[in-house]
Amino acid sequence: MKRLLSPLLFLGILLVGKMSFAYPDFIGYGYASCVTCHFNGMGGGPLNDYGRALWSAEIASRWFYPKSVSDEQMGAQSGFLGSVQMPYWIRPHIKYRGINVRRSPGSTEQDTVRYYQMQADVGLAAQFDEIGKYVAVITWGNMPAPESYGSGQQGTKRMLTREAYVRAELGEGWFLYAGQIDKVFGIRNVDHTSYQRTFQGFNNKVNSIDGHAQSAGVVLHRVKDESEWALNAFNGSILDESEFKQKGFSGTTEIGVGENKRLGASILSQKSDVLKKDLLAVHYRQGLSKGSSVLFEYGIIQDAATGVAQKSGSYNLLQSLVLLSRGYFWKTALERHNREFKPEEPDRWKFSGGLLMFPIPRVEIRTEFINGREFSNQRAADDVWALQGQIHVSL
Repeated sequence: MKRLLSPLLFLGILLVGKMSFAYPDFIGYGYASCVTCHFNGMGGGPLNDYGRALWSAEIASRWFYPKSVSDEQMGAQSGFLGSVQMPYWIRPHIKYRGINVRRSPGSTEQDTVRYYQMQADVGLAAQFDEIGKYVAVITWGNMPAPESYGSGQQGTKRMLTREAYVRAELGEGWFLYAGQIDKVFGIRNVDHTSYQRTFQGFNNKVNSIDGHAQSAGVVLHRVKDESEWALNAFNGSILDESEFKQKGFSGTTEIGVGENKRLGASILSQKSDVLKKDLLAVHYRQGLSKGSSVLFEYGIIQDAATGVAQKSGSYNLLQSLVLLSRGYFWKTALERHNREFKPEEPDRWKFSGGLLMFPIPRVEIRTEFINGREFSNQRAADDVWALQGQIHVSL
């Protein structure tokens, strides 16, 4: 069982979608909506100018900067070319993320260490006006072929179009997106290895039964001071073969229930030739103090694969982020997933904790331990332990 569970814990790591600075935990800084910092107002993808400046001037550590350099000066150096001003109509972006995974540390038979490339993206955002009411975004990613993961190898890499969409601001607080874009649902979690993303089909698994993380479609997004909602109609990813194209709709909403407190709900229904998937979730985010926060999500997953009996299960995530000092956080998460509501179906539990660090602008480092266990009323498996270190560079 241990040999089975250990790869499952890291399957999400290997098949991640595009990672980003879209951390919903930053409600602890008072930023409840992602539209403040991202071209995609639901989070994910490249940062806009304000988001870049915020990362440098408020989030990242100052340990490597002398006192003579102000936060405003750090923010002014956050552009793609540093302090060199580029024309307003073009904003390139480059992202790299890699992870070093040590499975079963201390075990004489299963202690292994392997490095994986998670993300290697290039792209650009083109603004059609100086204030950014009309924007086009495209991102290409160098991604290993999914069939190689079964053997634990990186395999042949391919440059794929991860996202390609246009955004129009229709009026104050109204946004319309069209193109290849992330589906709207739930909390855009910082950790794409999470059960909160892996079993919903929100990681990039091209031509898997779940289809692709992004999909061609339209999103209508409404943002107000104390609430926001989004509706998404999609027609399948441009990267998936026809039988795997998931077509359907989704929606999400959050309302303010106090200062830096957001209560929300999400729904998604999609269908391809091989799988019908329905999701329903409730979620909550709260800022505890400056930089610190807690978030929670509980959801139900219903899968009906062709020729297989329908399965209904659930998942939940409880995650906290505690600011230790500027640029340095302690992140803790407790997760559970159950594939079916049956006593004999095992619950997967995962507890993780570690440091999330932004030592300098444009750089993120994570170190984390993970404990996984699986049990039901009929059996229990040995605990699985792992250590991981992650590097993320964003230009």
